[in-house]
Amino acid sequence: MPGPRQADEEGKNAKSGRRTALFVAACTLAGGAVYLALDIGIPFTPVKRGHELAVFCGFFLVPLALLLSTGRKPRLGKLDRGFLEGIGLYMLFLVPLLLLIPLHPDFFSAYKMAPEGVIIWAPLTLIQVSTIDFFTKRIVQLEVWETWGASWGLAAQFAAWSGAHVIEYIWLRDIATPAGAIIFLGATGALTGLLYMRTKNVLGMMAGHWTLNLLLAVAAVIYLG
Repeated sequence: MPGPRQADEEGKNAKSGRRTALFVAACTLAGGAVYLALDIGIPFTPVKRGHELAVFCGFFLVPLALLLSTGRKPRLGKLDRGFLEGIGLYMLFLVPLLLLIPLHPDFFSAYKMAPEGVIIWAPLTLIQVSTIDFFTKRIVQLEVWETWGASWGLAAQFAAWSGAHVIEYIWLRDIATPAGAIIFLGATGALTGLLYMRTKNVLGMMAGHWTLNLLLAVAAVIYLG
């Protein structure tokens, strides 16, 4: 029979586990509801690029509001070595994507935009892709990690990453084959999760994810003339 101190410790752990589970579930469900409402509703308004705004509002603004309202700190990381490592990791992911440009020029021709199109595309891409890193790492991985351990945090993050990239898989499979898409998305999810375990810096990944998209667009425009 456990002693009073052990029983008290187990009770605290169980309470902490319930709080974490409720917090992550609330971020996921409330964020998902806002995302769906906006993703469906925005196309019927003057805003044409509604998907990026829906992702940002649903999985960044809503979780951030819940994060702050529950007394948690943002803990995004600093401009340190971990920040640079996050950017560097995404630069490694850029390499296989660059190899796809000459194989599928028609697909990448979408990056050939007028200046006004770039002005709209760049910030919308920023808020969309950085949201994925914020939600999967800070909201899911860190919260689960600090309650149930690093391995569970990594697994939860990988599940969230996989769910967040269903749409990306649909178009990526057409240019990289289904197996290639699964390998790429699986590798990126695992490697970003492992790096986060070491640095706890999501700012670098948010910046790196956006930089990857910018450099891919620039490379496509240069190659396609």
